[in-house]
Amino acid sequence: MIQEQLREELKENRIHGSLMYPVSVYPMDDIEEETVLECHWHEEPELILVTKGRALFQIGTIPYEVHAGEAVFVNSGEIHTAYQMEHESCSFVATVFSMSLLNSAGYDMIQARFIDPLLRKQMVLPVHIRGQEVWEQEVLTLLNQIVDINKQQTVTCELTTKAYLYLIFAQMIEHMDTQVALIPAPSDKVQRLKTVLGHIHDNYQQPLRLRELAEQINMSEGHFCRFFKSLTQKSPIDYINRYRTQQACRLLESSDRKIVDISLEVGFDSLSYFISVFKQHRGSTPSQYRKQTNGVSNSFITELQKNSIE
Repeated sequence: MIQEQLREELKENRIHGSLMYPVSVYPMDDIEEETVLECHWHEEPELILVTKGRALFQIGTIPYEVHAGEAVFVNSGEIHTAYQMEHESCSFVATVFSMSLLNSAGYDMIQARFIDPLLRKQMVLPVHIRGQEVWEQEVLTLLNQIVDINKQQTVTCELTTKAYLYLIFAQMIEHMDTQVALIPAPSDKVQRLKTVLGHIHDNYQQPLRLRELAEQINMSEGHFCRFFKSLTQKSPIDYINRYRTQQACRLLESSDRKIVDISLEVGFDSLSYFISVFKQHRGSTPSQYRKQTNGVSNSFITELQKNSIE
């Protein structure tokens, strides 16, 4: 259940951290699903550190095979997803933060030369941090330290995180592609995909037809299906079912509503089809999932209460 909540919080339109400290660190352990990270985007930049196994991350339209000990940088607004490789489980930690954390209080040289161009996306920063170069090793060390201090909630956690983010960007800016003055404008393909995904996320509770989705970006149904799968590695129907199943998980975890009502709430008009799709994506029926997550939740709450008493 906790992992599902973390996965959901990585979706767009989520507040990461708080207004005073807009940073969140999300550990995702031993993911064995075909889709390691659902296709999504958000306004905050993100650094993803793979801690176990490997996965194929797709950022925009470019794939990156990322192994344990390596990281990827996802810039603001970039569509990204990740897939399992050869049925190998994968663990990673995502550090999501707002650039407002790095803004200068006044307009100084740092803001003018570095922060503002970053905010305007006028710098082509390295995406795949492999650790092959000395500077990459330094970035990975800093990223690991950010994860550790936020996990431990050290006394100077916020201050140190901000300092380390400055150092990470300093290394990445120093080693960016100097042959490219500006980041290319987002491709038409990515913008179209964002339009379709936004429509799905806003209307998943209603019937969604291929024709309706294709019309959002002025394509024929056949062309749209090929276009969608080329960017997400899923058919539109599979993506919709996965998204609806994800919303159903939240309701199963947080309410005692009848399963048939939840089925209707998330856009399935057939209970039997909902159960079939849910089992396909989660490996259990909705009722089994509810029992499992309630058990984890009760155990987690008991442990918290025990720790608070101690």
